[in-house]
Amino acid sequence: MDKKFSLGISSKIETLFNQLVSIKSDTGTILEVDIENYIWQWIGKIDYFKKNPSMYGKYLLKGDPLERFVVWALLKGKGKKTTILLHHHDVVDSLDYGILREYAYNPDLLQKKLQKFNLSEDVKYDLKSGKWIFGRGTADMKAGAAIQLVLLEEYSKLKEFDGNLVLLSVPDEESLSFGMREGINLLMKLKNEFELDYKIIINSEPHEREEDSTGSLYVGSVGKIMPTIYVRGRKAHIKDAFSGFNPIILLSKIVEKTDLNPYFSDVVGDEISPPPSWIYARDRKKYYDVSIPEAAGGYFNILTLKRTPKKILNELKEICEEASKDIMDYIDNNYKDFKSRTNIEDNELGLDVKVKIFSELYDQAIKDSGNKFLEEYNSLMEKIKKDIEYNRASVPESTFVIIEKTLEYIKDLSPMVIISFSPPYYPHISNIDFKELPMSVLTLADKINDFSKDSWNEEYKKYNYFMGISDMSYGALNASEEIAPYIGPNMPLWGNIYKIPLENMENLSIPSINIGPWGKDLHKLSERVLKRDLLERTSKLIQFAIDHVLRCNKQY
Repeated sequence: MDKKFSLGISSKIETLFNQLVSIKSDTGTILEVDIENYIWQWIGKIDYFKKNPSMYGKYLLKGDPLERFVVWALLKGKGKKTTILLHHHDVVDSLDYGILREYAYNPDLLQKKLQKFNLSEDVKYDLKSGKWIFGRGTADMKAGAAIQLVLLEEYSKLKEFDGNLVLLSVPDEESLSFGMREGINLLMKLKNEFELDYKIIINSEPHEREEDSTGSLYVGSVGKIMPTIYVRGRKAHIKDAFSGFNPIILLSKIVEKTDLNPYFSDVVGDEISPPPSWIYARDRKKYYDVSIPEAAGGYFNILTLKRTPKKILNELKEICEEASKDIMDYIDNNYKDFKSRTNIEDNELGLDVKVKIFSELYDQAIKDSGNKFLEEYNSLMEKIKKDIEYNRASVPESTFVIIEKTLEYIKDLSPMVIISFSPPYYPHISNIDFKELPMSVLTLADKINDFSKDSWNEEYKKYNYFMGISDMSYGALNASEEIAPYIGPNMPLWGNIYKIPLENMENLSIPSINIGPWGKDLHKLSERVLKRDLLERTSKLIQFAIDHVLRCNKQY
C-alpha cells in the first residue's frame, strides 16, 4: 500500500462511530430513516461529492411504507474496475438492556453502568481491560459503517485513483434485508449507467474468533430458508377424540424429526452449518373450547451451504409423510387398545393424511374453484399487505392465513400437511462456487493474511461461509434452476409482499469477502467491538483489499 491517508483517520473513525451509535436505528422502524439522512448528509459534505452531487444519493425502497432508502455513493476513478463497500445501518432493538436501555447508545456511560452488574467472567475481563467498546450496534455494525465511510472520504482525496468505489449503506438487514434486495437493482442501474465492472463486494460485519490471536475472513455467507408446516386436522369433541384427528400430535412428530437434526447440516470441507431450529409451533385456536383444534402450524430455520429449495422441499415432504405414517400407526394402536378394554366393536378408523407442498395446494384450489378462488385469494393478499404495513400481522402468520384461505377452496377435507416457505430467504453464497474468478479475488484472503502478519504479526484464517447470515447472500445466485422454480411458487407471499431480484443477482454474480472488526455477543446486552480493530487495523485491511483487487492485472 503506497497511498498515504491522513494521519487523523483513527480520530475520524472514532468521531463518526460515536455519532452513528448514538442515532437509534431499530430495524423495521421509521428510526432507520434518521440514520439514513445523517449518512447521506455526511457524504454530501465531502468535497468530491460537493463537486459531483450526481455521484451520491438516496435510492428509495420500492413500496416501503416507512420510506426508507439505500444511501449510495460512487467515487469515479480511471477505468471500469470497481470495488463495492457494503454495510447496513440498522440495529436490533435495545429491549434486552432492561433498566440500562437509556445507556445502550452511549458507550462511555454504559461501560460505567455495566461495572455494577453481575456479568460473565469473559465480559468482566473485557470491560476492565478498556480494550473494548460496549453498546448496541457497536459491533453489528456501526463499526463497519464508520470505517467504510471514512475510507470513502480518504479515497476521494486522491488526485489519481485507478478504479472506482461504490458504497452502499442499506437498511433492514436485521429483518428482511429489504435494503440489499433493492440494493442489487441499484447496483445493476449504476453498472449500466457508468459502465462499471464489479470485481468484489467488501462487507464489514464483525467477525468472531476461535483464538484471540487469529482473526477471520469470510469469502461467502451461509444461506437461510424458513419452512412453514401447516397441519389441518379433524375437529371433534374431546369425549369422542378418536373420531377426529389432533394436528398437534402430528406437528410435534415433525418437530421431533427435524429440530436439531444434523442430517440437515451441510458440510463443505471442515465447515458445517448449524442444524435446524424451530422458533414457533402451536395450534391455530383463537378461543378456548372443549374440542380438538382444527389446525396447528409452525416454522423453523434451515441454514444451508449446499441445499437448495428443491432439495429441501423433497426432504421435508418425505419426513412429513414418515411422520404421518408414524402418527397414524400410533393412533390405530391406541384405538385398538382402547376398544379392547370394552365390549364395543372394534371399527377401523380409516385415517388418511395427505402431504402437499403449497404450489400443489394452490393448483388444486384453482382446479376445484377456479376464478372464485383467485378473486378471494387476490382480495386477501391486498388485505395482508395493509396488515403487514401497519404491523397488524407478522410475515409468518400471514403465510398461515393464506394457506387457510386456499384450503377453503379445495374439495378434499381430509387431514393434510402443507409445506411452504416464509420470508426471508437468503441463498448461500461462496467464492468457491464461482467457475472463474480473477486472480486478484482468488488470492485476496491469503494476501490480506500476509499483510496482517507482516504488519502486526496477527494471522487471519479464511472461511468459506459467514455463519451469522448477511447481505452478501444477494450478490450472486448459483444453481438458479433449483431455486427460482421452487422458492416463488411455494412462498405464498412471493411477488406480493416479498421478492428477490434473482435475475439481477445471477447477471451480476459478484464475489464477496467480509472484512470486519472483532466483535462479541452480537444482539446481547454485552455487545462489544475491539477498539484496536475499529480505530486502527480493519481500515488498513480494507484499504489493502481495495488496492489489491483494483491494481492486480492478472485476470485468471
